[in-house]
Amino acid sequence: MKFRYNKLNFSIAIIFILAFLCLMFSYATSFMYIPAMLFFAVGFSMLSYVFLKNYIVLQKEIEQRQETIVMELASGEDGETYVMQDETNNKKMRRRKRSQRFERLLPSIFCIVVAVFMAYMLISSIIKLF
Repeated sequence: MKFRYNKLNFSIAIIFILAFLCLMFSYATSFMYIPAMLFFAVGFSMLSYVFLKNYIVLQKEIEQRQETIVMELASGEDGETYVMQDETNNKKMRRRKRSQRFERLLPSIFCIVVAVFMAYMLISSIIKLF
């Protein structure tokens, strides 16, 4: 996966650097734990946004490529046999596409789960303060 330089990616990198710095300073003062968890939660949520955006772009490219492949194969000599596929191959193809979509969505799902966990840790630490 390519990460191009833009303001969003740069801000995500800065947020993670600030989170690690706050985490290091939290060993000296316990108060810095709260901003560290906040920065981590925000950073992972922004990272999941980038992953979802890349997934949508990739999905559109794959659909466009599939349409061109189907059109090219349908226009050939064996076009009718390619277009008329049996159900067993169709089920296998659907299962394979579903697993590929899940694999492509896995980084964004992981980032969302980590962001929710960090937000939970932040809220629980704030509640324990009072």
